[in-house]
Amino acid sequence: MGGIMSTDLSILSSTQLKAKALDLGVDLVGIAPIERFQSVEDEEHPKSINPGTRSVIVLGFQITRGALRGIEEGTAWHTMTAGSPIHPMIMVELTYLVCRWIENQRWEATPVFPHPKEMKRQGVKVRPDRPAPDVILDMDYAAHAAGLGQMGLGKFFLTRQFGPRQLFCTILTDAEADHYDAVSQETVCDQCGQCVRACPVAAYVEGQFTTAPLCEGEASWQTLRVEYCRACGTGSLENPYVPGAEPWRVGAACGRACVAHLEDEGRLSRKFVNPFREKGACRQGRSS
Repeated sequence: MGGIMSTDLSILSSTQLKAKALDLGVDLVGIAPIERFQSVEDEEHPKSINPGTRSVIVLGFQITRGALRGIEEGTAWHTMTAGSPIHPMIMVELTYLVCRWIENQRWEATPVFPHPKEMKRQGVKVRPDRPAPDVILDMDYAAHAAGLGQMGLGKFFLTRQFGPRQLFCTILTDAEADHYDAVSQETVCDQCGQCVRACPVAAYVEGQFTTAPLCEGEASWQTLRVEYCRACGTGSLENPYVPGAEPWRVGAACGRACVAHLEDEGRLSRKFVNPFREKGACRQGRSS
């Protein structure tokens, strides 16, 4: 069943879209015009997947704070099952339902899910002027362009609601929205360095920073030696399908230190009754 049609069928109602997505169970929704991707290379460009794209919709799904608890206590790694605290089919289903709602408004909607950048160029070009499969969108770039947050010092994308505790999917549509979200100018990260100090394998390079262009300005984080992350025994989880990809680190010591600090300093809008950890505590997790 579709949602209520916009009174103006020539554009997509951002208000109706967001209301529908949130009602279905999506936690964050941002919408960016395709013009914010004009500097992105073809191998990561939305139009390489859907040439008719006019709007990029970014959906955020919270990682429950409790999913980190077993690792924080060093007692139950299975609270972060299969390398992700969100079952992939939940994100797929909710993204599909939002796509179906958009298509019921007579616009095309292409779902795009997060994949490691290391999966690029695995196929043969169908035409010389087209990028080789697979085109992999940069979800952090898209989330920033859609006004959902910014990159922090520890190379975690941070939102005001959840800090580093979310995953993103995108929807590419040929619809023009009646309103686009402004690129976020607020900074969640306060450069405290807790993530860097919590790392037990010295994966962060002291005094060295990596930058990447955004639609406005650039992202900057302390340089991370990904190969060191693979030796981390504190909750850093490797991609089972792409061993060479950057491990998933929100559950690791660096990610959990970020969660604890942002909550303690009141930098997040989502509040909990009890603190994530006792003041001064720094549980690292298993050592191997």
